[in-house]
Amino acid sequence: MNWILIQKGELHFDESVTLTDERHNHIRTILKKRPDDEVQVVIQNEGNFLFRVLQIEETESILIKKETLSITFNHLPIHCFFSLPRPQTAKKILHLAGAYGINSLSFFATETKNKEYWTSPIYTKDWNQWIHTGMSQTGNAHFPMVQFGQKKNWKEFLATWDGNVFVLDRIGKFDIKSFKEPPDHLQNTVFVFGPESGWNEDDMKYFNKLNYKTMTLGNINLRTEFAFSSLLYFLFRN
Repeated sequence: MNWILIQKGELHFDESVTLTDERHNHIRTILKKRPDDEVQVVIQNEGNFLFRVLQIEETESILIKKETLSITFNHLPIHCFFSLPRPQTAKKILHLAGAYGINSLSFFATETKNKEYWTSPIYTKDWNQWIHTGMSQTGNAHFPMVQFGQKKNWKEFLATWDGNVFVLDRIGKFDIKSFKEPPDHLQNTVFVFGPESGWNEDDMKYFNKLNYKTMTLGNINLRTEFAFSSLLYFLFRN
């Protein structure tokens, strides 16, 4: 945890904040802060700040805003679609989404065999905490929008997308290495990640019918979280 993440609603009228949870424990035992020390804070959807430690006790830390920091992190304004991954994989995806600050994540069950994953806590109540771990890692302040399409048709979702659609596939025609679009031109672009076993023939016919571009990250089968991480790396460095 390189940054302490707080919500705007946690601030008191004097712009101080009282922490009693794992953030307090981190400040006290890992960062080993003392009164008058500074702490890097990211306020969700607000920005990056320096706070000063007013008080630190056994059970709580009290911080107060000292100054606003210049933008240290430009979030990656893309959208990503995932064929419903295993819960452990979803945790890593959510963490990366928070770390890079992508615009949105959408999860759909494109295969009938993985619908039981919907019952996992990661898709019902715990998902936002994994985004928060990513935000705390990098200082990204942008919280991605997350959609769980349990009762929606994934093909209709893509067919009505108002922007570019890139389908990730091992044998895709378009190589990510030649992708030169700057991040600020990707506001309406969605990158589509399929099952780790690959898209089936009917799916590929559907994509071809709609003239979606297929994109490859390399001629090997990657686990979903590694493919996602690779895409983020290539786009973020532009």
